[in-house]
Amino acid sequence: MPFEITRTEVLLRAASWVDVPYSQTAFHTNRHGTYRTDCSGFVSMAFGLPDVPRGGLNTVDLIAVSTPIGKDELLPADVLIDPTGDRTTRHVVLFERWADAERTHYLGREQCGSLGTVRRTLVYPYGSGQAGYRPYRLNHVRDLDHVLVGTTEQDF
Repeated sequence: MPFEITRTEVLLRAASWVDVPYSQTAFHTNRHGTYRTDCSGFVSMAFGLPDVPRGGLNTVDLIAVSTPIGKDELLPADVLIDPTGDRTTRHVVLFERWADAERTHYLGREQCGSLGTVRRTLVYPYGSGQAGYRPYRLNHVRDLDHVLVGTTEQDF
């Protein structure tokens, strides 16, 4: 991808989607563009993916523009992706930060089912029995973003 985006920009873009209902066929427009209102459309919007058809990449296509990382490498604005199954079971969550020192829970943002866009604490990787989820880093996210050091959940 020919452009870069900072981790803070990703999180601020994600925070701009408030009370957006979930749908795999609907679209939402805000100052960042028009994107599909499902999990991968939400993450595409947060990452500012340009010139993407159909309102954002799908969950599997997000893997194609990302690099697998380890759990200990997770930073704000990375993602957890489960690419298994079909379009009704695949999912992606935007990682914001660890919620505990043991790194068993994290604060994430996602578009999901009846909840729509939510920011909530999740069990790593995504609830119990969710072995398909793996952490990824989008290839065009710039790591040198010292604004994130010492942030709290109220910052976004």
